[in-house]
Amino acid sequence: MSGHMDGINNLPRWDPNNPTKYNYDWKNYDPADYAAFKAAQSAHDKKAMAEAKARSKEVMKDVRKAIEEKLNEAKQQQKQKQKEEVSRDQVHKWAKAGHVLYADVPSSAFQELKFIPDKDDPTTGTVVGTFWRGGSLTYSGPLDLDEFIDATAGSLGQWYNETQPF
Repeated sequence: MSGHMDGINNLPRWDPNNPTKYNYDWKNYDPADYAAFKAAQSAHDKKAMAEAKARSKEVMKDVRKAIEEKLNEAKQQQKQKQKEEVSRDQVHKWAKAGHVLYADVPSSAFQELKFIPDKDDPTTGTVVGTFWRGGSLTYSGPLDLDEFIDATAGSLGQWYNETQPF
């Protein structure tokens, strides 16, 4: 004769929809039931791992993109800082040494703008500008070194329109 506890003892020890917990009862341990639980748990873990890996790939794409943007921003700031670090005194030293100075400023008007210091007085010299339009039109004229330095601080086209040194 069976008692009322036999029905309770025969209930499954785990929920197939939630294979993360097994209710172990040493009195009613069934190796086949536990093996089915372990197989379901393994399948659940593999599925969860695959989903996590897929989410991780998407997240890492976003992370890589954010890192690249930050690195590019830092590089641009470093370049800007290096440009700003060249002092007026350093430029005067280069001119005094007889170096030709080039305007390192992006320009839609000029292909190249350079300052050639005079040998006798390096604070004066000749500015030579090569325009983009018209197939490399080159003009030159006298210019003070400080005026050239000021020209490279902003728009070269605007500077030319305001001063028209040649």
